[in-house]
Amino acid sequence: MTIEDMIAEDDRVAVRLTSHAIQTGPFMNLPPSGKAYTIGEIHIFGIRDGKVSEHWHQADFMGMMRQLGAMPGGG
Repeated sequence: MTIEDMIAEDDRVAVRLTSHAIQTGPFMNLPPSGKAYTIGEIHIFGIRDGKVSEHWHQADFMGMMRQLGAMPGGG
C-alpha cells in the first residue's frame, strides 16, 4: 500500500491510498490466479482516547475483480 494523502482533523483521520497485490490464494470463490491488481482506497478512522474506535472503507473492488479476470473488461 502506498499512502497518497493523509488528513487529520479533530477526532478523524482520512487516508487515500493505492493498494497493489498479487492473488496467490483463493479469494471470493476465485481460484488463485497469480494476477496482480492495483486499486484506489479511502479509509476514514475515528479516534477516541488515542485508539481507533471506528473505521469506514471505500475501495475499487469492481476494478480489482476486473483485473483478476472475474469480470469483463480486465485481465
